[in-house]
Amino acid sequence: MKKLLLLSALTFVLSSQAQHSFYKGAIVADVRTGIEVYNTTFKYTTTNGTTSKDTVDTDKAADTHFGFGAEYGLHKYFGVGFAVNKHKFLNDKDSVTGMKADTRSTDGNIVLNFHAVSTKHLDLVLGTDFGISNFHFGTNDKVNTILTGKGTYASFYVNPRIYFGPVGINFRIFTPMFSYKNVTTNNADFNKNNTIHQFKGSAAWGLSFGIQYRFMKESGGTSTGASH
Repeated sequence: MKKLLLLSALTFVLSSQAQHSFYKGAIVADVRTGIEVYNTTFKYTTTNGTTSKDTVDTDKAADTHFGFGAEYGLHKYFGVGFAVNKHKFLNDKDSVTGMKADTRSTDGNIVLNFHAVSTKHLDLVLGTDFGISNFHFGTNDKVNTILTGKGTYASFYVNPRIYFGPVGINFRIFTPMFSYKNVTTNNADFNKNNTIHQFKGSAAWGLSFGIQYRFMKESGGTSTGASH
């Protein structure tokens, strides 16, 4: 019985002194790039005289993105931060003009993370980010019609981070979504006969790869930090 109590106490002491890759007070900055694939829905109304027709078009879309952000450790299990992502959608050339549409968006998000596993070299993060987004779609038609909109962006993700000291690499598997309800154009003739109600992307998946750097040592000096 004494040996069991001694072993339990020793295990507790070693656990309390174990090095962690995330902790209260840590600041982690990261940059990343990747790809996203969406099922899209485009809702609009076309008016011809006194007749109106509501249309819902469904399709698929893909984009590449570049993002950066930072997180602060509120607790060894919880962190909060921000992220900015810039997206560039992949488009085919138009069969008439031979041009590709210029489709892109930018979002700024709040980040909430749960650090399920944190060892010296591994930080397994489960998280979400959500915020506001703007959308730009240049059709490259003869009159250079441009659609713009504002809306929301969100994602849920699993984000393993591997550390080599304060520097590390990370991977992310996530489910992104966006919705733009305030879509307008610069084409007055188009606006007379068309009203765009919503453009959204859902039922999606994404993959990314990035690098991160951790600032600040764990209090007590028992863990790796920026000075290692």
